[in-house]
Amino acid sequence: MQDPQSRQLADARVGILSSDWVAKVILVGCSLTIICTLSVLISSYRLTSGTDLRAISNDFRVFWAAGTLAVQGDYLAVFDMERLTAVHNVNPDDWMPWLYPPGYLFLVLPFGALSYATGFTILSVLSILAMAWAVRPFATGSRAAWAAFSLAPAYLPILLLGQNGLLWLAGLLAALAALRAERWVLAGIVIGLLTLKPQFGLLIPIALIAAGLWRTFLTAVATTVIVAVLPTLVTGIDYWTFYIQRMEEYGTRVVATMHTLDLMSGPFSLLIRLGFPANLALLLQGAVTLAAAASVFLLWRSARAGFDVKVAGLLAASFLASPYNWHYEAAIMALVGLFLLRGGVLRTFPLHLAVLALLWFGAGLQAMAIFVGLGDRHFPWAVLVTPMMVLSLALCLRQLGRSEVRMA
Repeated sequence: MQDPQSRQLADARVGILSSDWVAKVILVGCSLTIICTLSVLISSYRLTSGTDLRAISNDFRVFWAAGTLAVQGDYLAVFDMERLTAVHNVNPDDWMPWLYPPGYLFLVLPFGALSYATGFTILSVLSILAMAWAVRPFATGSRAAWAAFSLAPAYLPILLLGQNGLLWLAGLLAALAALRAERWVLAGIVIGLLTLKPQFGLLIPIALIAAGLWRTFLTAVATTVIVAVLPTLVTGIDYWTFYIQRMEEYGTRVVATMHTLDLMSGPFSLLIRLGFPANLALLLQGAVTLAAAASVFLLWRSARAGFDVKVAGLLAASFLASPYNWHYEAAIMALVGLFLLRGGVLRTFPLHLAVLALLWFGAGLQAMAIFVGLGDRHFPWAVLVTPMMVLSLALCLRQLGRSEVRMA
């Protein structure tokens, strides 16, 4: 999907991150990511060792509790809020449900055999290593770029909450690397595995269809069916009934409480913050989703948009198409920045570098505000996310009017 000359040009563009002053900024940002992550991991050991506290108040407690119930063979109990909360015993009044298909339950099952702090540490290390491995093909020749997008501050919300987003993003990068290398079947297998967390992958089929990548598309469909059916043979078909009911309940609750959710981002959240009624905001979100899907189709259909621009557009549009984006899902902004840089959309102009910096930092400030106290947790950092993603997608679409030579 990318000829050698275009790939070499894209690789050369990330070299601007190796300049002295940019490298210093990267060092500071990556250091913040490491220090904040280590501080939370150390706190998790300190608070859960020698006390009655089983877990700390972050999202990983739900994964760990679900894994514990799965180890016991009680798969449907993950949808019982009382039993799930009884395992981690943290903030029992909080509504923190299990919202994943059966295949993902078996992925978190090993954590249930470990202590909370050990499982949290393993997930964090695996997430960072997975990103470091997945970024390498797109940061060739620049150690600064490799470090920057392996430890971007935008990843902080995921790392501090113990979320699974970095593993998903690493998988997406692996699929993109396979597509670029024209390994169509491998790309389809990886994309199919990404459906274990389906929220962000809704526009991937549109990109594959637009580009005529039918082998990848059909392989992804087959893989999706396999990873849905095989775990169901163990959990039972009732799992899907409870799963659908819980997702519907989750959607209803989020819509009703969106105006109180400081950590939610995306078009729907922004519209609610601007005072739009929920019904109208949902209608407008639907229009944004359709526009995002159409944008992906145009980009991936076009011969003028280079591979990296197609990817940046897909990533930005995928975020905008989702009605429910917590602040940790803004981690995808860093990768949008990487591919805008590789595609020649962002260059060395001060304004371009400022846009790249904002994308690279993502919702990192909000994460530090919550866990480290370096800012006001109620300041709506998330308001900045949607405009930045709209800008990124618009910059990608702007390339459709340019010649293929300039897009190389």
